[in-house]
Amino acid sequence: MALKKEKRPIRSINPRTLLLYGAPKVGKTTVLSQLEDCLVIDTEQGSDMLEGYFVGINNRQELLDFYKEARTRHDYTYFALDTVDKVVEWTERSICDEYQVTTIGEVGTYGLGWQLARQKVMANIDYLLELAGKIIVTGHRKIAASIDNSTAVDPESLDLSGKLKNQLMSKMDAVGYMFRDPEDNNLMVSFKGEQALEAGSRCNHLKGQIFPFDWNKIYKEEK
Repeated sequence: MALKKEKRPIRSINPRTLLLYGAPKVGKTTVLSQLEDCLVIDTEQGSDMLEGYFVGINNRQELLDFYKEARTRHDYTYFALDTVDKVVEWTERSICDEYQVTTIGEVGTYGLGWQLARQKVMANIDYLLELAGKIIVTGHRKIAASIDNSTAVDPESLDLSGKLKNQLMSKMDAVGYMFRDPEDNNLMVSFKGEQALEAGSRCNHLKGQIFPFDWNKIYKEEK
């Protein structure tokens, strides 16, 4: 049967997967608590002073138990994993325990440990997507620095190992860098990628944008 030429309309304008990263204590957990219908999966016990929808997760087994419970039923539009750094830590530790080694680099040969860790961490992201219509992932930043005293710059980016960081960022519809305005200390978010900053978006209304953090500017009303 011949293929019919048919242009598909835009299905959604908002990010289904959103990554937010920045310095510790910049305000990531606070803004998550302010998003309506968002359950924050708190892996760093940083929500005690905030009002919102939170579930405290202290280890990998508790995270797996949460997945089972959420699959049964939940009433949330968003799941926010706060932070991915802890999931990476728990995953690497579980692999080390399984192989009875001290560090992930000792697992197998040809970087097998790192490969297993990447697969398991990304499986967590896929599973969250199965459970919620939209997911938000937060992480800490790696500070930009000059490379070997040259003009090249190591970008300010998510503080994860290279391949895992690239896989996670590629999975996201939008990647925003959160920071404080040096003049008035307002919380800002940048979706504008530059030489010294890794950020960006597939969503037209976020591409190249820098603005005071506002959920209504990130998630537009769908028509």
